Amino acid sequence: MSGNKPIPATVTGEAANALVGATANANPAPEAEPQERPKRQRLRVVDSGAPIGKPRLLRRAELLSVYCGLVGENVPARDLHDAMHDAHAKDPRGSVSAATLAEGLKSAGLAVSVRRTSALKANDFPAIAMMTNGTAVLVLALEDGQVVLYERGAQGGRAEVSLSEFKSSFTGKLIKAEAALSTLDRRHATAAPKGHWFWSEITRYKRHFADVALGSFVANLLAVAVALFSLQVYDRVIPHQSTATLWVLAIGVMLAIMMEAGIKMARARLMDGAGKAIEINVQRLLMRRVLGMRSDKRPTSPSGLFATMREFGSVREFFTASSVGALTDIPFIFLFLALVYSIAGNVVWVLVAGGALMVLPGLLMQKRMVELSRQTQGANAKTSRILQEAIYELDTIKSAQGETRFLRLWDELGMLQAMKSSDQRRLASALTFWAQGVQQATYVGAVIMGTYLVFAGEFTVGSIIAVGILTGRTLSPLTQLAGTLARWSNVKNALEGLDAIVESDQDADEGRSHLRREEIKGAYELREVRFAYDDDAPSVDVPALAINPGQKVAVLGANGSGKSTFLKLLSGLYRARDGRVMLDGVDIGHIAPRDLRRSVGYLGQDVRLFAGTLRDNLNLTMLERDDERLLQALDFAGIGEFVRRHAKGLDLEIRDAGEGLSMGQRQSIGWARIWLQDPSVVLLDEPTSALDQTLETALISRLERWLEGRTAIIATHRLPILALTERTLILQQGRLLVDGPRDEVLNHLMDRQQVREAV
Repeated sequence: MSGNKPIPATVTGEAANALVGATANANPAPEAEPQERPKRQRLRVVDSGAPIGKPRLLRRAELLSVYCGLVGENVPARDLHDAMHDAHAKDPRGSVSAATLAEGLKSAGLAVSVRRTSALKANDFPAIAMMTNGTAVLVLALEDGQVVLYERGAQGGRAEVSLSEFKSSFTGKLIKAEAALSTLDRRHATAAPKGHWFWSEITRYKRHFADVALGSFVANLLAVAVALFSLQVYDRVIPHQSTATLWVLAIGVMLAIMMEAGIKMARARLMDGAGKAIEINVQRLLMRRVLGMRSDKRPTSPSGLFATMREFGSVREFFTASSVGALTDIPFIFLFLALVYSIAGNVVWVLVAGGALMVLPGLLMQKRMVELSRQTQGANAKTSRILQEAIYELDTIKSAQGETRFLRLWDELGMLQAMKSSDQRRLASALTFWAQGVQQATYVGAVIMGTYLVFAGEFTVGSIIAVGILTGRTLSPLTQLAGTLARWSNVKNALEGLDAIVESDQDADEGRSHLRREEIKGAYELREVRFAYDDDAPSVDVPALAINPGQKVAVLGANGSGKSTFLKLLSGLYRARDGRVMLDGVDIGHIAPRDLRRSVGYLGQDVRLFAGTLRDNLNLTMLERDDERLLQALDFAGIGEFVRRHAKGLDLEIRDAGEGLSMGQRQSIGWARIWLQDPSVVLLDEPTSALDQTLETALISRLERWLEGRTAIIATHRLPILALTERTLILQQGRLLVDGPRDEVLNHLMDRQQVREAV
């Protein structure tokens, strides 16, 4: 073994703030011996007084991305950067703190702990270590007194320093991340049968329901006190005129009544808390499913989705303290029946018969109630659609003289809604009144039978009074059950409608891992691609097409030729029914939707704005904190001067659907959004159709430079923007008719006098 020391590796990247290469031996050997491990480094602290900006946050995100990979989670650095953005912005020192890094790791679904330690152990790693100069390093392991660090670019991605040198610059703070238990279950455990989305959420709070059941049990036991009080007063106190016993019993029963009221209030508060948590979780789930829904696979129309989401209110109302309390009281009916039997013997069968008569009609009429509820909800959905159309398109209705038609539809739907609602209310009322009447008749029957038993000397007056009280307590939950069954029809229909939302096809398919892409170049290849709406003829039919990265392509065609659908297929918003859309050599459906949305920008011909401010409409990701960048985006879109002159500036109020702004202004805001997104692939659908000639010319001149290095596919009827393209496609009835260089295609069209039809 030679006595020469090895030449240390050069340390680069983020760890350069903490690690530098050691100097080589003055007399190196002619040949270096093979190294078993990465070369050892020396540690020094570098002054980090310079402000830490966004690039450093991104470098931290890249470090966390490597760490996530070590614990089995493939998370791109950009996702982690976005997750840490808010926490970083709130740090008054502007540094990337341990808390900020922890937020990034938590966003990856990892279980994270931040702790201080002075004694480093081998099982502490891998972990992120915070250094005294504000940097963070990824410690891979502790081996033979050497700290193994991750170093990008080093041999094997590893570098070593001695433990003593590491400790001299280590703050003692470690960030440890591990796969969450739910993640481990998903990876390794046998998949459990998937439960219903709503009932599985209910079962998460089974402990609350168990507490409610226990409270109901105690409350119902206390409720027996009133019946026993009456029994003792009539049979013992009155015959003996014992006032002392009377007051002892009275004090005891009053305490029982107060305890029962307190338990019921606690039960109601417990159910309210659980109900609130369930409501928040379910609403979040529903909204997540709506936002993740595939655009080409919506289960119903937008107005139908709105009406379905609104019906969740009936589900929420059903699971209130009163409904659930009534259901939890039902099992204790048998407790009261047993008590009645112990007091009055065969009189209990009167109560059993009365209870059966109360519930049976509600069960028999469930099918009719469900049908009426479905018809009522359908009428409500159509009424809501008509109302939305009338409000949002009022000017169109007036100018087209459509008031009569809308009034007729409104009257028809209003009549249908009123009739079905009336039938539903009448049936529900009949069931409730029937239950109340049977309850009273049962009480009368029990008293009559008890009276005959008194005549026979087998019963006392106190027993009759006690049985009467217990009859009310026994049958009261069944009276509430009749109303609950009437409401259940609404709940059942609402859940069926919500099932369609929860079970709808999603952009991110569940149960599969999508490919993550930090960068998308924009190399498209279409193979036998066909797309059709419903069972209609194909809207797009492209046997073969290839688009190179950085290429600028125009898509021409008459109205209805499939240009917009074609762009949505390229954007991933729609999926081909047949064939494959390949992007950078991968099926576009395999790429994670989040990465696709980040790198592929789509500007539709109808730019949608949302109620709020102009800043809100530009900063939809909520990650843009620099107002100057927003103004730069507006300058690019050509309306920066208008916003600067406006009294409210970026706080300009945007009303529903952008009402009050011109179509050109809306389209300009869409351009500003695309500029802020900064995608590598740009899909533009009639992007200048609403702009005046001056603004269009200015925008095209800016686009010429902005589109450099980007793949751009532009569907248009406007000639000026064609100057940005080098290749032209012509679609006719969804089929790719022409594909060639721009000038050749346009000259060919001119020769055949088809410019007016194709452009």
